[in-house]
Amino acid sequence: MRNESTRQAWIIRLQEQAISGLGIRPWCVREGLSEPSFHYWRKRLAPPSTAARLIALPMVAGHQEPVLELRTPHGYVIRLSHHEQVRWLGGVLEALR
Repeated sequence: MRNESTRQAWIIRLQEQAISGLGIRPWCVREGLSEPSFHYWRKRLAPPSTAARLIALPMVAGHQEPVLELRTPHGYVIRLSHHEQVRWLGGVLEALR
């Protein structure tokens, strides 16, 4: 198979497995495919991930109830327990984008 046709075949296989309702191993057995090949192609065809950027935040002494709590659509929870931390919010949200 040519590279592009192999790629297209695996895109279809990955979609079929996803909608089959079967786990990867049973689906591969049913289809006569190697499970390591399945994982290889799933990783190879996955969209590139962006590395998380880290930002330094100063520590605030003492324990307080959160002044503000934010939950992002991606599951991040940001709890700000001091009014000074609100100034950092823009940088934190930018880093999470």
